[in-house]
Amino acid sequence: MAFIPAIAAAIGSATSGLSLGSVLGGIGSLVSAGGTIASGVAAKNAADFEAQQMEMKAQEERAAAQREAQEKKREGALVMSRQQALAAASGAGAGLDAPTIVKLMTGTASQAEYNAGSVLYGGESRARGLIDSAKGRRLSGKASLLGSTIGAFGQAASGLGKAFG
Repeated sequence: MAFIPAIAAAIGSATSGLSLGSVLGGIGSLVSAGGTIASGVAAKNAADFEAQQMEMKAQEERAAAQREAQEKKREGALVMSRQQALAAASGAGAGLDAPTIVKLMTGTASQAEYNAGSVLYGGESRARGLIDSAKGRRLSGKASLLGSTIGAFGQAASGLGKAFG
C-alpha cells in the first residue's frame, strides 16, 4: 500500500495544468479497461471449467461403454450355454464335435463379439466428440481473453487520448 502515495504523486505531477474532468476521464478509461480484461479472464476460466467437465464426461462414456460391452459378451456366453444345454436335452448331441451346435455357437459368439465391439465403438465415438468439444471450448476461452485484452488496450488508449490529448 506504500506505492499508492507514489502513484498519486506521479499522477499529480503528470496532470498539473489538466482539469479534474480530464484526469477522472483517464482514470475511468483505465478502470474500464481493467474490467474488460477481467471479463475476458472470467470467460476463459468458465470455458476451461466447461472443457474439463466435457473431458470427465468423455471418460464416463468410455467406462460405460466398456461395462456394456462386457455385458454383451456375458449375454453371448449365456446364450451359448443355453444352446448347448438344449442340444444335450434334445439328444442331438451337445459336444463341440456336433456340427449343428458348433455352427450355432460360432454364430452366437460372433454376434456377441460384434455387439460388444459396436458398443465400444459408440462409446469411443461419443467420447471423442466430447473431447473435440472441450478443445473447441478452450480455444473459445482463449479467444475471449485475447479479444478482451486487445479491446481493453484500445479503450485505455482512446480514453487517455481524449482525456490528455
